[in-house]
Amino acid sequence: MSLKKNLYIVGFLCLAFLTSENLFAQQKDFQLWTSAGISKEFNKKFTLGGQFQTRFDQNSSALGTTFGEIGAKYSVADFFKTGVNYRFRTRGEGLTQRIDFENTLRLKLNDERFYFRILVQRDFYRSAIDDDNLRLRLKYQHKFSKKVKGYLAAEYFYGWEYADGFRNWRRQRYTGGFEYEFKKKSFIELFYRYQGDMNKPRPDQDYIIGVGYKLELD
Repeated sequence: MSLKKNLYIVGFLCLAFLTSENLFAQQKDFQLWTSAGISKEFNKKFTLGGQFQTRFDQNSSALGTTFGEIGAKYSVADFFKTGVNYRFRTRGEGLTQRIDFENTLRLKLNDERFYFRILVQRDFYRSAIDDDNLRLRLKYQHKFSKKVKGYLAAEYFYGWEYADGFRNWRRQRYTGGFEYEFKKKSFIELFYRYQGDMNKPRPDQDYIIGVGYKLELD
């Protein structure tokens, strides 16, 4: 096994060990996220896609939320991609909507990929602005073979919650996962994620297993 593969596995195990240690000590929530998505590329630059996702909370015993999302991405250059996404879900008796704009830089080095994403997000509840977020994400991806890729990512949220008068760094998120192409253009993703609130007196901490399916159309 190569040194790069060993380093990737060590990083993933460290993520699992550090977050699971907090889980047992603090008895925070364990969640299961599932998703199914489809996308189609046009002219090797423009991509349209959508997904449906469910999230189970309360130690994965109850359905917390479901939502649908559609989006479009455009490859400005080999190293730069921009996009827009729209998400909708129900919350109580109202409809929650979210729109975000993202810009992603990519560096390619043989089987390695490095990504830096800036995402600006606005949430609406019953047609009124609920909150805004600026999200910064760093991601490393390694190609183990033609069918298997692994990745590690760290993301930080700066938020404006208007109802509570909150404006600060609000959330951190760390993820390690694998993607497997089991059939041409059909992918299964498995990941482990820790996310926790920041700068709040009673911060939530979530420990998440995610399973997803994705189909890419020619």
